Amino acid sequence: MARKIKRKLTKEQKSLLISMLIGDGTITNHPDYKLSHSESQREFLEWKIKLLEKYGFEHGGLKEYISKCGYNLGNKVLYVRIKTNPTIKALRRSVYKPKKTFTRNLLNWLNPLGLAIWYMDDGCINVNTSIQRSSIQHTCKIATCVDEETINMMITYFKEIWNINFRPFKEGKNTYSLATSSEQDCTNFVNIIKPYIEQVPSLLYKIRDNFTKEEFIAYQKTDNFRSARHIIGN
Repeated sequence: MARKIKRKLTKEQKSLLISMLIGDGTITNHPDYKLSHSESQREFLEWKIKLLEKYGFEHGGLKEYISKCGYNLGNKVLYVRIKTNPTIKALRRSVYKPKKTFTRNLLNWLNPLGLAIWYMDDGCINVNTSIQRSSIQHTCKIATCVDEETINMMITYFKEIWNINFRPFKEGKNTYSLATSSEQDCTNFVNIIKPYIEQVPSLLYKIRDNFTKEEFIAYQKTDNFRSARHIIGN
């Protein structure tokens, strides 16, 4: 029997795997690469599956189960498993130490599509609702939940590679996430990721810039906003 030739992944294929992993993707010890989302983000997961197929990745199809633990207790969870390849095995070894650990080398693989996937997974747009402000200020936030050293690395990455200023904001004890530093930085970031988010209409709220203060307060109470603040399976 002829030996099957294993082709190396392209730069675009590696970027796709990495961006999905930085966001909501997980790789188990097996290694088993899985993408999981709530029912409210079905369209988003279906879009990801189409991307996997476009870039030549085999997968097990969209499946679902009822969660028996964690934040999604009692709720339907949708997921897809990507067929294991040498790059996935290497990502498991390099990223999990034992939890997800992100390096500058990993971020350097991201292209605009990769940034959009990361933001769609973990990001949201915030409207400053302070009554002291005469105008509304928008901030793009990415829930990274990493230590101070890692958040500073990410801030440097965005400045050097994309010329966008981010600042850290504290999520808890020794845990930080990202927020754009100004209205212009928010606009510049949205301009990069917007072409891809427009392909997933149910996620357009993540880049909506015409919220009134009252609308944003109401939006914070919706399932979509809560989904942006909680990561499944990580």
